[in-house]
Amino acid sequence: MKIKSKRNAKIVATIGPASNSREEIRSLIKAGMNVARLNFSHGTHSEHKKTLELIREESKALNAHIAVMQDLCGPKIRITELEAGEIELIDGSKIDIKYSQDSKDKGDLKSLYISVFDPTKVIKEGEKILLADGRITLIAQETTENFVSCKVVAGGALRSKAGISLPESELDLPSLTEKDKEDIKWGMTNDIDYVALSFVGSLEDLTLTRDEMSKYGTPLPLIAKIERAKALDNLSSIIKNSDAVMVARGDLGVDLPLQKVPTAQRLVISTANFEGVPVITATQMLMSMVEEVRPTRAEVSDVVTAVRDGTDAVMLSEETAVGKHPSLAVSVLSDIVIEAELEISFESNTYNRNSDKASVSDATCFAACSAAEKINSVAILACTESGQTAKLMAKYRPEQPLYGATSQKKSLNRMALYWGVEPMFIKVDSDAGIALEIKEAMHAIRDQYGIKPGSRVVLTAGLRTKSTGSTNVMEIREIPRKA
Repeated sequence: MKIKSKRNAKIVATIGPASNSREEIRSLIKAGMNVARLNFSHGTHSEHKKTLELIREESKALNAHIAVMQDLCGPKIRITELEAGEIELIDGSKIDIKYSQDSKDKGDLKSLYISVFDPTKVIKEGEKILLADGRITLIAQETTENFVSCKVVAGGALRSKAGISLPESELDLPSLTEKDKEDIKWGMTNDIDYVALSFVGSLEDLTLTRDEMSKYGTPLPLIAKIERAKALDNLSSIIKNSDAVMVARGDLGVDLPLQKVPTAQRLVISTANFEGVPVITATQMLMSMVEEVRPTRAEVSDVVTAVRDGTDAVMLSEETAVGKHPSLAVSVLSDIVIEAELEISFESNTYNRNSDKASVSDATCFAACSAAEKINSVAILACTESGQTAKLMAKYRPEQPLYGATSQKKSLNRMALYWGVEPMFIKVDSDAGIALEIKEAMHAIRDQYGIKPGSRVVLTAGLRTKSTGSTNVMEIREIPRKA
């Protein structure tokens, strides 16, 4: 007999060298991972393929539905290799930034190289250059024909291929690179559930990515990563046209003044909540657990704030990719989320009440949540083919356990990202009709999760029409007894 998780907000865990073994993946799933993130900034296609197969095998063995996210690299600017692998930049020292046309030039204490663009044509005197996620700061003092001379104003250890950011320079790079296109082809031909697009700046970036995916079949659900200040100017259109969004606080904290990141985070979460688009809060949520077995109090407060603000999911990066305690980090994060959610109720969530006016489907789902609250039903059951009905139901944050019943195995994995949704498989043909679909869902929730006969549940389903969309049926029923 299955037991629905007590936690509503979902957990995304990055798979990396510390967690890509069969044993660690199994431990992550048992600890509470709902979505496995494959970071395509690192690793080869063959390495990711092996990891993907392990995730699928272990999730099947554990009877768990795990979504797999392919996170594209995007135009992340990095320095080339360093001669010594790592150098220490000293405050007050000088260093040049040069253009490398073939990426083979190696940097040292005198010169750093980048190959994405020619820095002499972009960086102006007096502009700030940030390295290693903002931990190192340079100021451009002179731009010549062959290099940009800089002063180190905040030094530190710098490794090969560290990120470099130019927050004060006019730089317009496409969000989709040639590498991304090759990675998209891989994702479309393998068993991927979501594609995350880095450095989204506008609706056009999403359109170009879907066009690229269309070359290989039906586009996969697309997650827009909000990590550019420019994205905040186009936030509404980006969110409305995304299948999910991510507050990627690492690069966003470099592109924006740090003190503005919490406000930006809350804006993204509230906008996504209103539109009913799942939102993931990411970066350094439990960063200290890369080394330690306990998070800091500040990290716990950070997670709690994100959950109470309305995030659908929280994400671990280095903590599970390269950290010493991957599954422990997931377990600790799960406990924090469960505690934070004790103060969340259907009645207290007023931020999206007016959004049920948008469509018949929205109104039906809101009515179902209200009815479940009124009669104190034991569960809400969303009969859905694509998972859309379950996603809409999650938008209103019901207090009752929420089950997404579908016959489509791909939808089971995708629903693993949705707030509060427990994906549930029902064996029924897609053209069997709504009556049989509801009957099988009622039996499944009884047999798979032990919901007692006679218990009242609120269910939603859909009859497709030209004018009302797919979710337009709401009923209150009692769980039937076994024949």
